[in-house]
Amino acid sequence: MSGIVVYRSSTGSTKQYAEWIAEETGYTLHESKDKSIDWQGADTVVIGCPVVANRPVLGGWVNKHWDQLKGKRVAFFSVSAADPSVAPAREWAEGPFSDEVRSAIGFFPLHGRCDYAMMKGIGKVMIWIAANVLRNADVREQVRNPIDGVRKENLADLLDYVKAA
Repeated sequence: MSGIVVYRSSTGSTKQYAEWIAEETGYTLHESKDKSIDWQGADTVVIGCPVVANRPVLGGWVNKHWDQLKGKRVAFFSVSAADPSVAPAREWAEGPFSDEVRSAIGFFPLHGRCDYAMMKGIGKVMIWIAANVLRNADVREQVRNPIDGVRKENLADLLDYVKAA
């Protein structure tokens, strides 16, 4: 089976997972902005991205490329600082997709990292708003204490799904 891993990363968590998946499967690795992705040569496509404001940033990208993905085995992993075992991470991952797309994709929410001191731009502003304006206690805790839940073993279910193809 041939496959590709397509990702977008903002803080490096998603890129790390994508690299591990490519390493474990032998699939080629592509950043989502890469225009030379060989869709035709891939039986399996693994897509990964961060979750921002409870939405996967590649949700629209998947919908746009659905014609190329249809009929392939697709695994979609989303990465957020929220621990997927206690957060509604699966709902966030599946949110932007139609029932047709949702039923054809394997979803895998993964634990990422968040170090507020290292953040820049809009991500940092959004975290600040959530912590201070919305007074979200969990986000305030993330601001005070960096989170790093990125672990290779988090990929076990995704790798089983991909290898079962």
